[in-house]
Amino acid sequence: MFAHYFYPLPISIDNQPAPKDYYTVNYLSPSGENNKFLSAGGLLRSRPLPVTPSASSYRLTNMKREVTLAIARGLNGFAFDTMATSDATSGGSLALMLQAAKAVDSRFKIMLMPDMAGLGYDTSKVMTIVKAVYNDSSLYRLSDGRLVVSPFAAEQVTPAAWASMTATLKSQGYNIAFIPNLASLAAPYVNQYAPVSVGLGNFGAPGVPDQLDWIVGNAPRVRASSAPIFFAGLSPQGYKPQSGMYYEAYNSLAYRNAWAGIIKTNPDMVQVVSWNDYGESTHISPAVSAAGDAGNGFYNLTGYYTTWWRNGSAPAITRNAVYYFYRREPVAASAPKQTVSSYNPLSQAAQDKIEVVVFAKTASLLITRIGGVGVRTAVPAGMSSYTFALQPGYPGMDLFSADGSKHLVAVSNRSQIYSAAAGLPDGVRDLTYWSGGATDAGSCSITLN
Repeated sequence: MFAHYFYPLPISIDNQPAPKDYYTVNYLSPSGENNKFLSAGGLLRSRPLPVTPSASSYRLTNMKREVTLAIARGLNGFAFDTMATSDATSGGSLALMLQAAKAVDSRFKIMLMPDMAGLGYDTSKVMTIVKAVYNDSSLYRLSDGRLVVSPFAAEQVTPAAWASMTATLKSQGYNIAFIPNLASLAAPYVNQYAPVSVGLGNFGAPGVPDQLDWIVGNAPRVRASSAPIFFAGLSPQGYKPQSGMYYEAYNSLAYRNAWAGIIKTNPDMVQVVSWNDYGESTHISPAVSAAGDAGNGFYNLTGYYTTWWRNGSAPAITRNAVYYFYRREPVAASAPKQTVSSYNPLSQAAQDKIEVVVFAKTASLLITRIGGVGVRTAVPAGMSSYTFALQPGYPGMDLFSADGSKHLVAVSNRSQIYSAAAGLPDGVRDLTYWSGGATDAGSCSITLN
């Protein structure tokens, strides 16, 4: 179980306090980097949890924090997006992540994922990276010892070129297991790349509910091929503020559907896309917005599903929990401070809903407060999901015993929702699904200081 790691967006870029660090000044601010992203209202809508600046080696210190966070939700490693040969040299991002993994837990592995777009579709650069780190004990290998190499955008390089690279490396003493990460696992791609591979993978759909069908459809094609290792990808959501592109995830449904596909097909390897790509809003790592809104619901759901997939059965509910997933404004909300408009390339119907996901030890009563009105919902034991129309204000959720006599969980004063006419106070658009929640032990909050 891996999460895709995008190293240009680490916990801290410049080791500065959050109010004046690079994320705040240049990526979240519309005027950042000399108005470079002004038309889009800023490059990002979310950032990693702020941390206190470290006295030394802050990049390594923060990578250790990320490894620890990933392990806490059942991840076995990072699929490390490598965009330059220098990443693999001393002090490079890949080299530091390998060091961080060893320092935190030797069982946490780093998968080599050369980014062919960043490497100019040049297989010689992939070979340079492989040779630089080949003997590192933190790299992910198959049980026979072969080093897994899973290039992103592998379809941009011919199968013949990949076969030549694998053979050349082997002749020089570098034995790899080539598992390309392709744009699609439809029949044409499988037929072309299976003969030069030991397995096949792809990123999966960009955070849409159809991921369930695509994962279920991909599995038999890969397993029936000459490269039967199935490396499945899934995403929680997708929104790129810089281009305005968004995919309708229907709150947490896209992620839950994708996990249903993972559990049904039981892939050999899984990649959550992504751990920290805040530029595409696919991240599952805990995050905050410029306004301080939290985002750890997808992170917490990941722990539930990795446990389910690994153990082969749904985990027992040992603690009552309530999570929310919603946007801070309707899709069509006013955004007078930006000129980039929003569009959905898959043309899914937009949905303006509040979702509440409940984990209940026994049958219970959910009261959802929306627009000053409480909506009562009887919920069964186990996990269940409920949606309500998005309305301005601060929604709240309370879970009670079935007869209403005992207050079990309280979720209040969360991310404010604004009307379509008003839009967000800063005048820019944010189509991120924000999430969080609480359990019967208290509020689900995470700090890294």
